[in-house]
Amino acid sequence: MTDQELKDLVASFAEDRKEIAARDKEAAARIKEIDLLMKENAIERKETDRMIKELSRRMGGVDDNIGSHAEQFFQNILRGKLTFAGQRYDKMIPNLECCKNGVSLIEFDIVLVNGKSVAIIETKHRIHPKFVKELAEDRLPKFRELWPEYSKHKAYLGIAGFSFSKKVLEEAEKYGICVLRQVGDSIEIKTNKLRVY
Repeated sequence: MTDQELKDLVASFAEDRKEIAARDKEAAARIKEIDLLMKENAIERKETDRMIKELSRRMGGVDDNIGSHAEQFFQNILRGKLTFAGQRYDKMIPNLECCKNGVSLIEFDIVLVNGKSVAIIETKHRIHPKFVKELAEDRLPKFRELWPEYSKHKAYLGIAGFSFSKKVLEEAEKYGICVLRQVGDSIEIKTNKLRVY
């Protein structure tokens, strides 16, 4: 290699270093810009999360109010009639609740009682299919455990609501659970395949 070739090679290395330094400077500026954008997005994300949380809280309040309306509607009608699925009952217990150390373990929206039968009716604005299964498989056994005075009573189950999907109606029939729905100022009670538990 000649002296000139060596000088040219060293010069090209110096030129490459200048290009690399310029690229590094540009990359550092972009990283700084991206970091700033990420911080801005984090602030925006926090604000969005806060807004979503507030909206959820408000919607939950609306949902609770609608649920309370459904509960009150069905309680008022059943209190006046004291009949369910062809049976007459002596009393209605609204919002039957079991608490331990001041903490609610479980609550039943409507319980109708006579000397040999109980009717347990849960109310929701809109009933979901999983709720039907939960009533039969989880909530009824807890009821029998927590209120042993009714353990020998025949139990009839019902779901009351303003809105039912086809899947809910299928699940209710499968489990032998009565469906109560609003019709004007009264209720319609469907007892298809009602099961005694």
